[in-house]
Amino acid sequence: MKRWLFGVSLVLLLLLAFVGYRGYVALGRLEARVAALEERLSAQEEALKALGGRVADLEKEVLQAPAEPLALPQPPEAPAPPAWPYVLGALVVALLLYLLFRLLLPSRPASLKEGKGASFAEELQEEKRMEEEGAPPKPEDRS
Repeated sequence: MKRWLFGVSLVLLLLLAFVGYRGYVALGRLEARVAALEERLSAQEEALKALGGRVADLEKEVLQAPAEPLALPQPPEAPAPPAWPYVLGALVVALLLYLLFRLLLPSRPASLKEGKGASFAEELQEEKRMEEEGAPPKPEDRS
């Protein structure tokens, strides 16, 4: 049993050594990566400082140059809407009203259509007045 125990402990020791070595190699890679990132970061930091200096110089130039006062831009002119749809709509409404009134109003007697409108109206008023005074109604023409 002691031989087996010695063999198992030797295998475990070799396994631990292998895992430790792999960890050491991974740590070396990570340190190299961190160093590369730090180098990159310092280069970017220097570039940003240089850009900051250039921006400061440009700001000084802009502030020293004379400039026009700021004003809001003029709004664009809105085109006027076309008038023809409104005119066409008004004409359609007028035509519909004309047709509606013509349909709803009673038709005129034939004598009014022939041009006897004024005299016919006077005759009707005369007949009404006479009937109100007690005269018998006139017999109607049935022709």
